[in-house]
Amino acid sequence: MSCPRCGAQVPEGPSCPRCGVVYAKLREARPGPTQVQKPSQAGPGFGVWGWSFIGLMVAAAGMLAFQLLRPGPGASSPPPTHTADVEPADTSTPLPLPPPLRQAEAPRLPEVQIDDTGIEEHDQQLANKLAAQLSAKARLGPAEAESALALAARHPERKGLKDLAEAVLLTLSAQERKARRPTDAARWAQKAAAVAPESPRPWLAIMEIMLETADWERAEEAARTALAQDARSAEALRGLGYALYRQDRSREAIAALQAALDLERDPASEMLLARIRKGLQDEQGMTDQRLAHFTLHYDGEAHEDVGREILRALEHHYATLVRSLDHQPKSKITVILFTQQGYFDASGAPAWSGGAFDAIDGKIRIPIGGLTTSLTPEMDETLIHELTHAFIAERTRNLAPRDIHEGLAQYMQGKRLVQELDADEMRRLADDGGRSVAGFYLGALAFVEHLIAERGLGGINDLLKALGETGHLDRGFEQVYGQTYQATRQAWATRFRQQHGS
Repeated sequence: MSCPRCGAQVPEGPSCPRCGVVYAKLREARPGPTQVQKPSQAGPGFGVWGWSFIGLMVAAAGMLAFQLLRPGPGASSPPPTHTADVEPADTSTPLPLPPPLRQAEAPRLPEVQIDDTGIEEHDQQLANKLAAQLSAKARLGPAEAESALALAARHPERKGLKDLAEAVLLTLSAQERKARRPTDAARWAQKAAAVAPESPRPWLAIMEIMLETADWERAEEAARTALAQDARSAEALRGLGYALYRQDRSREAIAALQAALDLERDPASEMLLARIRKGLQDEQGMTDQRLAHFTLHYDGEAHEDVGREILRALEHHYATLVRSLDHQPKSKITVILFTQQGYFDASGAPAWSGGAFDAIDGKIRIPIGGLTTSLTPEMDETLIHELTHAFIAERTRNLAPRDIHEGLAQYMQGKRLVQELDADEMRRLADDGGRSVAGFYLGALAFVEHLIAERGLGGINDLLKALGETGHLDRGFEQVYGQTYQATRQAWATRFRQQHGS
């Protein structure tokens, strides 16, 4: 008989020995031909830098984070559309963010108490003016920083003036952070640390900037420095825990998060802690291989040979994406290879999924049931598809909408709409497509192909960079394509219907 998923000639049995699919589950997941529906024209979603507590509540209920999925082998037959849990969300909604990330509008500042007795009248007036500006939450600039630093230098014995300088510098850092200028934000925070070396506040600011920019090693360093100043800082422990988690150091992350929870109850951290513990349980007994760009976890006895082949393929695809997307991730990417059932248990992905990238932990999870020493074309496509998600997530700081993620991932694996659909299928997609899972994937590919036709792959790279730098979906699209995300998508949908619709 032929496997309905991978097409291999296999003996009779309950599952395919090559790809591992359980036939009963596959039949249940694919009830019949898919009706392709009209693309969603939803507008921009919520701001990316707010921690999505709703996302974590959904995670606690079951699927522990939003995952970007790739249909498994055989998904040229479209994935199912009848179950709500695989219906695509609003295409503009960015991915949820981890709990250590927080708004930059309200930096932690020292309580400034200025004793101006015994200092010159000019300095008294200057100190009071700066304190009033801080109290009024006025916008500050380099001139205020220079004045505050000069006051602290002229009166090193005055703690109030040192606190004032620290507060001014941290306010400037927060302003730059809000404006999405992390280098300048970090520079002002470093100046604050030099003025107040015994204070944890500048290091907490640096930690948060490094978390936002996915610089996990520097985030860890800043968190540990903050803890050296205040060992009971729950915020530093939470940031340390997430930085360790993203470096694939889960046991150390558990210790840090548990220490934070011992000091202060935090529901989001509790859920993250439970998530890390589940991940360790899912990966229990696995072998690790570490290269320059990847950490690979797999069952050492069963998958050692295929693990080596996958690492070779990953390094090849990594080099391709660095060239094509003009970006190189700052940290290693973790890839976990599971048996078929272990993958579904660990990822919570639907039965039609052939791989998943998780935006919360930055890990790629792939089912490899039945593979031995050589990679199938489907597995090779899965690797570059999910790896593309990892590149996009870091480049845009998790702001890229789902259609850009899935469309570009398909494009990089070599899919082209004219090769996927015949004329009748193209017409049905143009007339109806988008809200089913199959229609969403095909529509996402069509949208990305439209953007590439407009400004080339370089335009896509400019868009990814602009999304990360502006921190705003519409401003990123306006900077590159001259109009908002919704307007760009509407223009594509109208043109697509005119070209291919009935």
